[in-house]
Amino acid sequence: MSATVLLTGVSSGCATQSASTNGDFGGSRVQTAVLQNTQGAATGINMVSTTDVNSALINAPVEKAWMALQEAYTTLGIPVTELNQQTRTIGNNTYRVRRRIGDVPTMRALDCGGDSGMPNAETYQLLLTVKSRIIPNDAGGSVVQSTLEGTGKNATTAASSDVRCSSMGVLEKRIADLVKAKVAAK
Repeated sequence: MSATVLLTGVSSGCATQSASTNGDFGGSRVQTAVLQNTQGAATGINMVSTTDVNSALINAPVEKAWMALQEAYTTLGIPVTELNQQTRTIGNNTYRVRRRIGDVPTMRALDCGGDSGMPNAETYQLLLTVKSRIIPNDAGGSVVQSTLEGTGKNATTAASSDVRCSSMGVLEKRIADLVKAKVAAK
């Protein structure tokens, strides 16, 4: 019996579900890939991708926190490709970076696995999605919600496969800390 497996129909045989109640902020997605062996027998494999939302209370009105959030992205040097004034959402879906995101080392922000004792996030070329938004809280202040996810690729080899990177929460906390500091300074 051959151990050869053929991956087919990842995009066409994919059933995507979202368990998120936060729109494009967080939640789980399930993709089903169909694997076929050389005899034609098919097996479905579910791949689960989870994006966590990091939330922090901001002791400021929504509009003041929104302005501070935009300044936080500037401070961190994250190029903004998505800015929605109505939903107070800011982010970048195609942020290419290596080694640092502002003053945050990528190896502290992301877990992309590791080779030879070195975290991949330190050496890989990363393609990230960074998003944040400001929502009101019931007590009159605001909440900043941020997500970070992405993939990494070894920039020094010819390997073409991407590695999924998951957030360690450090960048999202840094964004919240910058927002808090900026609203306190004004």
